Amino acid sequence: MTQTLVNRIRPLPARTKSFGQGWLRYGVLLVPRGILTMADAIAGETGDAAKRWGQPPGRKARGPAVFGAGLASSVLGLMSWFLLILLLVAVVRGPFYGFVEPGPYGPGTWGGPSRAGAWAVHAAVAIPIVVLIPFVLRGISLLHSALICRLYGVSTAKWVLPATIAVCASGLLFFWSWIQQL
Repeated sequence: MTQTLVNRIRPLPARTKSFGQGWLRYGVLLVPRGILTMADAIAGETGDAAKRWGQPPGRKARGPAVFGAGLASSVLGLMSWFLLILLLVAVVRGPFYGFVEPGPYGPGTWGGPSRAGAWAVHAAVAIPIVVLIPFVLRGISLLHSALICRLYGVSTAKWVLPATIAVCASGLLFFWSWIQQL
């Protein structure tokens, strides 16, 4: 019974002062923590990585697994950063498109050629993005939390590792395609 209670350690903050503050900060800090975790794995200091992820001193993981978790943390963190920037752009540009973009609105623009049509289409696209991105960020934080728990021997679902690999791989492919179009 005691071992079961000890194994229920979660690195994700259980209580937050306001909606989303804990998991939002968790997602933003994944990149620097992931880089430090990879450096710890290379230097052989896996105990420092365990402390960084909120694990008790007795829990240890192997170096390659810690490096992989640091790499996954960095990729998930970059995805969180990108989604936060997309959220900011959607909030500023979407519903307020008519104020941000003075025109002219040609026939090839979204909702054009009128200003009202362009504004309506941009708002219709931005509002679902603004609503859904916080849930996606929460999902990224929970997935990473489950990955770290699994890394340190806490029982998690079998799909956590394959899902993390799939999300990281698709995120890297998305970043690569995004960079190629710039």
